Amino acid sequence: MTNRFTAPAFTVCLIALMLAGCVSTERTSNQNLAFIYDRGSDELRPEFRIRHENDTVSLLEFRISSKDLLYLQHPESGYYSAEFRMRYEVYGQVESRVLVDSAVVMFKDSILKPENRSIEGALQLKPSHSATGVLKIDLVDLKRNARSISYIGIDRSEADCRQFFSVSEAKDGIPLFRNHISAKEEVLIAHSSGAVQAKVSLYAQEMPLPLPPFSMGEARPFNYTPDSVFTITLGRPVSFPREGMYHIQLNDSTRQGLTLIRFRDGFPKVKEVDDLIAPLRYINSSQEFKKLTSADFPKAEVDRFWLALAGNAERARILIEKFYSRVQDANTHFTSFTEGWRSDRGLVYIIYGPPEVLYKNSNAEQWTYGDPNSPRSVTFVFRRVNNPFSDNDFRLERSQMYKSDWFRAVDQWRQGRIYLGN
Repeated sequence: MTNRFTAPAFTVCLIALMLAGCVSTERTSNQNLAFIYDRGSDELRPEFRIRHENDTVSLLEFRISSKDLLYLQHPESGYYSAEFRMRYEVYGQVESRVLVDSAVVMFKDSILKPENRSIEGALQLKPSHSATGVLKIDLVDLKRNARSISYIGIDRSEADCRQFFSVSEAKDGIPLFRNHISAKEEVLIAHSSGAVQAKVSLYAQEMPLPLPPFSMGEARPFNYTPDSVFTITLGRPVSFPREGMYHIQLNDSTRQGLTLIRFRDGFPKVKEVDDLIAPLRYINSSQEFKKLTSADFPKAEVDRFWLALAGNAERARILIEKFYSRVQDANTHFTSFTEGWRSDRGLVYIIYGPPEVLYKNSNAEQWTYGDPNSPRSVTFVFRRVNNPFSDNDFRLERSQMYKSDWFRAVDQWRQGRIYLGN
């Protein structure tokens, strides 16, 4: 079940305080944003997407699960109600002090009986004069005082870029807030121009695992030759049964377009035995990994591997839960044109966990483990890659200086201990 809010007329109590043109005293590039990748600090899990309807109208679409909000019963009416506040700020770039647009919106949801459902809506944004920007969204559950802060890039650089497309579920028209789809899932794809056809290029190639942080070898370049090309009719249900990356474009004059990815069903969760084996390459020797992938009963072999590291079943259970929760979190946070656990940030996140200090600007993230003032701390820098398929592709600046610390971190896992940084 879904509750739908639309701007400017909401079906619930709404107060909007428009703050356009204000100057912020904070620079997000100087703030520690480590909480955005920390599972323990994230009590609210909202989903957002930006959609440009035309040259002058942009929408912030959102979805919140009612189970993440605290509903309290009114003693007289008997109704249960939740209240949350959303503040958004639009900047020209992450490190900018100048606001392009901002607003604070209050929502109140009242129901007779609590039930799990989605609360969805859309807010109209004032477009920036610049081709790109960043949106900061601060969401607070007022009953529980829980908070979530999110950052979303805004791209209006070309009329064919992904944010001029819209994707929704074919069965009920609900917006799709993810870039991956399942085998039997039907979606509706539309473009703000009203175009009726689009070209789809399928790339079925599997990307290699990232190199260790100290390896100075060159990553394999992406092969832009598609495995197949076909045409779809926009606005009609379409499915993508074959695994791979589907790049959807209106024309060939640019590489810009919408990308949808068909990973194995169940993604981003870790469920199948292949999901358990593949990430172990980060802590396996070549011989161990070959034994896992060639075993007649691979699940039993995975269990034996963890039991051998841990020494007893209870400790193995703790190691397994932590390791694969990091794999799943990496899929959630770092998926681009490949699974999040296969990315450079996923590699570091799985071995080290969420960073203790994270600084972010328009084109880079800096992760620090340990006290930043200590010589024992380690810092990784990830640079954004100009990628036509995703704005979530970051590449690690590799260095030989990481070698000893990396081996120490991997060795901790191999000794049956969760690595928690310096």
